[in-house]
Amino acid sequence: MKLSKRLQLIADVIIKYKQGSVLADIGTDHGYLPCYLVENKIIASAYACDVAKGPLESSKETIKQYALEDRVFPMLGSGLNPILNRKVDMISIAGMGAYLICEILDEHREYLRDVKVLFLQSNANNDHLRKYLFANDWIIIDEQMVKDAGHIYEVMVITARKNKAITYNQKDEEFGPILINNQTPLFKEKWQKQYQVYKKIQNTLSQDHPRYHEIDNKMKMIKEVLHDCL
Repeated sequence: MKLSKRLQLIADVIIKYKQGSVLADIGTDHGYLPCYLVENKIIASAYACDVAKGPLESSKETIKQYALEDRVFPMLGSGLNPILNRKVDMISIAGMGAYLICEILDEHREYLRDVKVLFLQSNANNDHLRKYLFANDWIIIDEQMVKDAGHIYEVMVITARKNKAITYNQKDEEFGPILINNQTPLFKEKWQKQYQVYKKIQNTLSQDHPRYHEIDNKMKMIKEVLHDCL
């Protein structure tokens, strides 16, 4: 099975950071990620969960195609609800917005206490997701970026923050604590483009507009982080 670049990166970080052998993939769509991981013996079994019947039917077809009916289990339901009476070691949530991911995590915080590691990939608003994670005693142990079909994605590896001395600042929220210290060409490309987007928006606003100063602060942060790369 060949995965998209985005899903392959998620699979790669799961391979690197896996703890235990059972994964729940939330918002599984076609079920490619859990099927790939089980087929390649990276994990023993997986729950392929989705809120919509259409994507779940697609995942059932993928599971059947690869003869994984005894190891990958399609489950219909919202967020973590399908797995609340099941034990999983790891959870992946990918391909949706940051606000929805935060809602999913926030709904069942008690359940997540027994989950060893989370793999998260938001399509937008990564700063919002990181802010939520930091405020709720999670830490980011790795972050990776990939460009797929013209869009740059960030994948985060999350675990519970046991050391309360670990703290994060605004730049960590905005850029990612790992990514900011390991500025790859993709990182620079993303923020150079974002700087130009902010510049265009700012040019449409008057200086007394509250959004003007918010954008101005973000542009200053990008300049500080990228140094002379603008």
